[in-house]
Amino acid sequence: GKEWGTPDGTPWLAAHGWLDNAGTFDTLLPHFAENKRVVAIDYPGHGFSSHIPKGATYHEFESIGYFERVVNYLRWDKFSFLGHSMGGDFGCHYAAVFPEKLNCLIMLDILGPAVNGDTRDPEQVVDRTRRAILGSLNLERKFENKPEKVYDSYEEALDRLMQASKAGNGEIPVESAKIILERGLRRNSQGYSFTRDSRFLLWANQSQLYGMPRSFHLELARKIKIPHLIVKGSSGPVYDAQEYIDQLLGIYKKNSYFDIQTVEGGHHVHLTNPERVLPVIDDFIRNNKL
Repeated sequence: GKEWGTPDGTPWLAAHGWLDNAGTFDTLLPHFAENKRVVAIDYPGHGFSSHIPKGATYHEFESIGYFERVVNYLRWDKFSFLGHSMGGDFGCHYAAVFPEKLNCLIMLDILGPAVNGDTRDPEQVVDRTRRAILGSLNLERKFENKPEKVYDSYEEALDRLMQASKAGNGEIPVESAKIILERGLRRNSQGYSFTRDSRFLLWANQSQLYGMPRSFHLELARKIKIPHLIVKGSSGPVYDAQEYIDQLLGIYKKNSYFDIQTVEGGHHVHLTNPERVLPVIDDFIRNNKL
């Protein structure tokens, strides 16, 4: 991971989004970390972190245990959490299960796992399970013969990332893409390869093996009672129907410490325009005396 601030500063843990890495915070955290100690991790299967063993699959609830390992290693009894996209979803899980350990939860351009577009209702279990197992085995067979995609040049890999961003959560400037590639690309004898675990690509087409029904995620949302901020990009993606979003926000708003603010920008506005995000976070911290 990466670290900003001072060793004796107020502790913060930061988690990036899907297929990103700790570099996503490179433009925001140098300004944010004054009087703080901010540790941003490469989530397993991303950046410079290890991949899980062959035959295993990733599940979002495992993030709770990963974060516990990190804070236990750092010897933090209490800390604050900053998460972008997938990292924000994972922060929701942690805040619900270990609320006594968090001072606050800040989520960047994500509303929470209850509306991330991949809830697992009972009538979907059989189809999703079949799809996940077949997808995982097909991916294993594919990489047995060709372990990883190799790009002949840095520019080719950069172009691939730019195309994927445009087709996915929204186009990002080339300068931002290069920041992500600092930890997201490695050079080998044949060229360049992405460092992320390809098994995470299964998440893109709802082919995770395990999932939870919406009611479970909503119950977790009800458990978040700490200061809680969502900073949404005005043109960032929305993954679910408005009725479900309204339902979730209605639960959040029962927490008197909850706030949601919108800033101009896309899914990576914290990276592309940190000056728009930082004042919102600073106001939240000041208003809650954190």
